[in-house]
Amino acid sequence: MTAPSIPAPLTDERIGQFGLFVEAGRRLARIMEASLLRNHGMTSIEFEAMLRVARSPEQQMSMGQLSEQMVLTSGGVTRLIDRLAAHGMIARVSCPSDRRVQWAQLTEAGTEKLADVVKTHLIDLDEHFFAAMSHEELETLLPVLDRLRTACNEH
Repeated sequence: MTAPSIPAPLTDERIGQFGLFVEAGRRLARIMEASLLRNHGMTSIEFEAMLRVARSPEQQMSMGQLSEQMVLTSGGVTRLIDRLAAHGMIARVSCPSDRRVQWAQLTEAGTEKLADVVKTHLIDLDEHFFAAMSHEELETLLPVLDRLRTACNEH
């Protein structure tokens, strides 16, 4: 018995190219997640939330802003902030102009923890992301990724 032939659209090289992108991203995410958990007992999504809050202009963000930037539902962000607050990393602060709005703000303990985690993260980035590319490749890749993010945000 012979194997059935694969329909032409299934062999389109674009599927494989996109698959490489997705697979590389998933593998990198898995490596980074394992390192954060092993070294700091923190998930990558918790790290990302704390980093985004710390890097925001006022070092605080509304739940809506965080939800939008992290591509999470409002319920997902609420649960995430609840976990971080339970560990003393984030405090909920009421917005003075709108009582319905809650801001996430790093606590002193959260700021200290984030400083430690960033050191590990930078080592992991150098080892698993930047070491895989030349400077020239990186200069090409970063603008492409930025354009891709912008294009996806428009949808």
